[in-house]
Amino acid sequence: MKKLFTFALMIVFGASSVFAQFINEEVKSMSQGNNNSLSIELPKANQKDVQNLWEKFTKKEMKGKSKYDRKTGEIYTESIRIADMNYNAFNMYATTEVAGAGTLLTVWIDLGGEFLNSDEDADEYKAIEKQLYAFALVVAQKQLEDQLKEEKKELKKLESDLKKLAKDKESYENEIAKAKALIAEREADIEQNMTDQDNKSLEIEAQKRVIESTSEKIGDLN
Repeated sequence: MKKLFTFALMIVFGASSVFAQFINEEVKSMSQGNNNSLSIELPKANQKDVQNLWEKFTKKEMKGKSKYDRKTGEIYTESIRIADMNYNAFNMYATTEVAGAGTLLTVWIDLGGEFLNSDEDADEYKAIEKQLYAFALVVAQKQLEDQLKEEKKELKKLESDLKKLAKDKESYENEIAKAKALIAEREADIEQNMTDQDNKSLEIEAQKRVIESTSEKIGDLN
């Protein structure tokens, strides 16, 4: 399980962050006092996502019923049943907190009168440790799925940009075609205009001769 966990985190987070992601056991303060706990850091994981995923995970994988206590900030899960545990049912407390760019998940296992620790409950400790590694894989999978969604959104945007560019190109080509047609039309207009100017010049010369002839006739009358 540890090897699978490490491999999955290498895929999601990169090899540089993997070795800091193992479970830490220590006595920590919680609503029931200072008790032994297990903590695991989940890099780049959103705290709210971790909380929601944890509640779903405990219900599906541990058959427990979870409830979030806003006053204590703890997720209390009761009547947990795990195949690898010798206890028929037990309760668990969990908290999530921001840890750098990720989230730290801490759990306290209430075995009934005592809290789980690796010295006195080695087999049970390993069973819970296994569950935490399994949960880390769930978080990693959720992050990959979220990343995939964002990548698909980016792909859709890029495809939309490409369609717009293709549409712009078609518009430019149409404008160029219209411009070429107008240029050809205006070149024909210029040729016709030059012919019309030549004809008009001939008409002017002819009219000048008519005026000159009329003026001569008037002179003859005088």
